[in-house]
Amino acid sequence: MINNSYKNSNEKNSITNKKIGGPYTQKQRLDRQNEVYRLHFEYGYSASKIADLMKINRNTINDDIHYWYSETIQSASIINPERVIILHLQRLEVQRSRLREKLDKTESFQESIALERLIYEIDSKILQTSHRLSESYGRLMDKATDRLNNWLKENNKPERYMRLFDKITVSKEAREKINKIIEEDKIR
Repeated sequence: MINNSYKNSNEKNSITNKKIGGPYTQKQRLDRQNEVYRLHFEYGYSASKIADLMKINRNTINDDIHYWYSETIQSASIINPERVIILHLQRLEVQRSRLREKLDKTESFQESIALERLIYEIDSKILQTSHRLSESYGRLMDKATDRLNNWLKENNKPERYMRLFDKITVSKEAREKINKIIEEDKIR
């Protein structure tokens, strides 16, 4: 699964660097972050898997993964990270397809169980990522509504906008009045 260059560099690091934990020099930190990027984004490994492979605390790995997500969003000047998330979903789908093909060919019960577990983990990641995408959309809409309302207020405009998912509990009579007001007051 993991190529020999990683194993060789990991062995080399363990020979030359006796230390297993931080604090890290700037070069060590950059090397670690680059390796975390490769293992997480190119191979699709989880933080715990990367922590086991690199013999580094999982919280450090989680911080590195968070760093890369932040860097990706900032470097692309993305207000809404939808494209990044969709790219991540596509990578997960490709990994899932490869595992599914391998599962169809395997005859070993143990290997079947291991592959099914990996597929389940990928499905969970896809679900989590989809959830993040919908949360991102909601945050973007909230931010846009707030900005628009602030601009309207600063420019002494009488209109205000509600957020897409604002919920107000009212009686049936009040709801009818609100609908009537909205219908009468719509800006066409």
